Amino acid sequence: MPGSETGYAKNAANLQDLIIRLKTLGADYNPPKALYTVKSLEQLTKKVNNAMHLVNQVLPVYRKAVDEQELTFKPLNKLITRSYNYLKVAINNPAELQTARTLADHLRGVPIKNTVDGISRKSKTNTSYDHKLAFFKQYINVLIVSGVYEPAEKDLKLTSFQTLLNAMESNVTAVAIAKIPVDDARKKRFTLFYAEQIGLVDIAMGIKSYIKSLLSKDHPQYRHIVGLTFRKMSL
Repeated sequence: MPGSETGYAKNAANLQDLIIRLKTLGADYNPPKALYTVKSLEQLTKKVNNAMHLVNQVLPVYRKAVDEQELTFKPLNKLITRSYNYLKVAINNPAELQTARTLADHLRGVPIKNTVDGISRKSKTNTSYDHKLAFFKQYINVLIVSGVYEPAEKDLKLTSFQTLLNAMESNVTAVAIAKIPVDDARKKRFTLFYAEQIGLVDIAMGIKSYIKSLLSKDHPQYRHIVGLTFRKMSL
């Protein structure tokens, strides 16, 4: 989420800028809501910095798990293509071969042909890691049941496929576990920034409205404060 991460940092930086400029107004700045006071904004800044720091703490573990998962799954497409080409030569049962081909296509993300009312259409396959894992298990079972899958190449052997499957399962589990604290940290940060009325952005927008009522347009701080941007991002 590079775009939204940048958006959070920009909103946080603009909040600090807002506080600095409000302080220059001194006693003239007397907002009608406690949330808009400089003291409250300084407390909000501390919470914002802590929330952003927490996200930055848990992200590296998650990203490492995602990178390892990608590396583990990377050779799968080529292995499946080579494996299926071997099976085409070795197997005699057309039905088993078709099952293997369908699973191989799912694993490689090849569009699947479906015929409805005599019309042939291609449908996209789900290539998420969870689905690839499920399809790979099924594909290995087809190879076992065929009784003829005995390639000489080490990386195509059933034992190698099972080892790869185990590594894939470990990676998927590691990503799921690492994602939990990231999701929790991001949700807390999201609420702090974007909750209705009490979130950073709504507070800042409320302050800008108050400033428009407090200062004349030719005031030295008017343009600077009103010009600060605060944008809501998606979770």
